[in-house]
Amino acid sequence: MDNKLTIIKNIIWAVAIVLCLLILLVGLIFGAASKYYGADEYPILYLGGEAPEKEKPAENQQQQEEEEEEAPGAAQQADGTLTILAETKDAGQEYLDSLTFLCDSALVGIRDYGLLSGGIGTTQVWGSSAGNIPASEIAECVIKYPNDGSEISAANAAMIAKPETLIISLGADGLTAVSKEEFIYNYTLLILGIRASSPQTTIVCCSLSSVISGYSGVDNLSSVEIGDANEWIRQICTDTGAYFLDVAEAVNESGYLLNKYASPNGKTLNTKGLEEVLKYIRTHAVS
Repeated sequence: MDNKLTIIKNIIWAVAIVLCLLILLVGLIFGAASKYYGADEYPILYLGGEAPEKEKPAENQQQQEEEEEEAPGAAQQADGTLTILAETKDAGQEYLDSLTFLCDSALVGIRDYGLLSGGIGTTQVWGSSAGNIPASEIAECVIKYPNDGSEISAANAAMIAKPETLIISLGADGLTAVSKEEFIYNYTLLILGIRASSPQTTIVCCSLSSVISGYSGVDNLSSVEIGDANEWIRQICTDTGAYFLDVAEAVNESGYLLNKYASPNGKTLNTKGLEEVLKYIRTHAVS
């Protein structure tokens, strides 16, 4: 009799264990078929694109749109037209003090000659430690960040400083060593990188002043290459929506840099030439 009870108990336990295993198996199958993503509304990694934006309350969305419209660089979008900064009334020293300059050897003298309010210690000028920025390196040019002396990319500097208006004067250094395609590609990448780092920054690209008549530097630069580069910069401004500022108009004549504005090397601007450029910037201000 005892043996029969033991057998029955064993059968009951075996059946119970089998039922438990079946329940567990059903639970695992159900869990695998019904994934839970928690609070993450967009758990999928979107390769080559962005996840859709979450719907914002109408009031917050309207406020954001108004802020974007009011921001200085918000309207600076490429629409296939070239926007040249025309002559304005003199915007004065206050306007100059609001600008940040990214420049190579052609314009870095505004820092080295102390022509801005901060003198030679100004933090308004972003230039390389060597003073020149080759045209082949424009895309990822490294500047000596004046606020702390660190060497960082122009895009990172823009991300940190968030300049209101950035005046770019690049392209003269090593110009003959790059093709039209390389120049446009590098310069465009620079603008896009700065804009991604600081979307509200207004970007202004300057034309290049020329060389003096009879210039015979080792870089083989001539007024022809300078003229070509200025056309490329116009195209870049058209493609990116950046403003074009024809500062060369202030110091050039008949395609050449006037001798009175040239330093002894016949290429870079002397103090008088730089002052003319600054005056031109003040009287062709961003509205």
